[in-house]
Amino acid sequence: MIAAWMLYCVAIAILFAVVGEALERALHLAGRPTRWAWVVALAGSYLVPAAAWLRPSAFGALPVPLAHPAVAGLQPTAGPSDPQPEGATLPAPTRSFSLGDLDAPLTWAWGLSSAALLLSLGVAALRLAARRRVWRRATVDGRAVLVSDDVGPAVAGLWRPRIVLPEWALRLTDAERRLMLAHEDEHVRARDPWLLAAAAALVLLAPWNLMVWWQLRRLLLAVEMDCDARVLAHDGDAPAYGELLLRVVQRRARLPLRRMATALPRWRWPAAIAATSVAVAAVIAACEAPRPMASEAPDPQYARAGGAEHEAAEVDSARAIAIALRNLCGVPAVDTTCLVRSYEYTSGHHVVVLDRRPPAGNDRVAVQVSGVVGNVYLKANELPFAQRAPQSVSVTGGLERPVVVSGPRLQYPNLLRQAGIEGRVIVRAVIDTTGRAEPASVQVVESTHPGFNQAARDFVLHARFSHGRLHGRAVRVLITFPVNFRMGK
Repeated sequence: MIAAWMLYCVAIAILFAVVGEALERALHLAGRPTRWAWVVALAGSYLVPAAAWLRPSAFGALPVPLAHPAVAGLQPTAGPSDPQPEGATLPAPTRSFSLGDLDAPLTWAWGLSSAALLLSLGVAALRLAARRRVWRRATVDGRAVLVSDDVGPAVAGLWRPRIVLPEWALRLTDAERRLMLAHEDEHVRARDPWLLAAAAALVLLAPWNLMVWWQLRRLLLAVEMDCDARVLAHDGDAPAYGELLLRVVQRRARLPLRRMATALPRWRWPAAIAATSVAVAAVIAACEAPRPMASEAPDPQYARAGGAEHEAAEVDSARAIAIALRNLCGVPAVDTTCLVRSYEYTSGHHVVVLDRRPPAGNDRVAVQVSGVVGNVYLKANELPFAQRAPQSVSVTGGLERPVVVSGPRLQYPNLLRQAGIEGRVIVRAVIDTTGRAEPASVQVVESTHPGFNQAARDFVLHARFSHGRLHGRAVRVLITFPVNFRMGK
């Protein structure tokens, strides 16, 4: 599923790239700093996937089809079939290639790429610290700066940022040098080094997401454009500043910055509102995008045999057993005895084996029915009515049937009590070897009023029964238990 989540994160980052483009346009037309558009884009590219992971119920789900699993020995067969003995080991599931098979290599690649990027950043920081020790301190136009041979103009450091000027900058005119220092002062005043360090840390979390790298590049550009705009707002000498930028370009690569000298159009506010609307629509689309969820296609043979409905793959043991009972036994049903023979959780999959007997008088031969619903492997041994599973019997010689030892106070439904209605509910359940009713097996067989059903089920689920024993050995036993609702009792 890591591959699916990576694709989901890339898709969310693409949507937030649209948000960044639209917001940048809107902020420019409104005369505001444009870097915040890409701050929002970077933050949203991480916050939305994190929210989908931590709060999955708040997002839609997109089932990701995985390869159909096959369990040896669980295919539909015709002819007599004996139930497997209790505790028998089921064959290990086999499967064809699926996205889940990429989880291990992608995890390693993710970790190694993040570690490599962190190492490169650490090496760059050490090199900068080593070079900084050989730069000489100087006072230029009343400001304390560091003078290097060929590094700068730039700002070095986070906690104590210092302006770094190259040696050739000292030979500029006073006006040009003043504009250069003003540019670097604006970076320090706006805390741009901290902003860019935080953005680099976000990229470090997902270095495989190329859209995040692109957003970081746009943030760097927006930071420079905002700084240029602030310098021009204070000084106003656009021609001189443009000539200075050309000089810097001759020394190092720098993208052309046209926006700082472009006059704003008269229709800028309608355009800003339109761009903001596009950004809001993209944010809504990102929040409404369904998160990936593991899903496996049902076995076609099983679909023909039983028509199982598709279930979510993320289930616990009780849910897995309930899925098996509903899809293979049609629970609730009053004419079929269906007991859980074994349950096993292995390799991320639930394996449920049932014993199923048709109604009396049905002379069908025993068959096996199997299938897959989500990550639940299902198998039912369908037995002729006369054949009984060794540890799932309800009546036979030598069987000590469970009886109620203790139980909660029976909750009489208030509306039925006020109406003076009495009743009786017949509940069928499998009592396990610990003396508790198996939750997935509890079903109402007969009831005088549906309002009593839930209270009767709750009583059986929370009651303590004596152990069922067959020839002195604890066994699971199917019982039919009456729950009576009487006024004043």
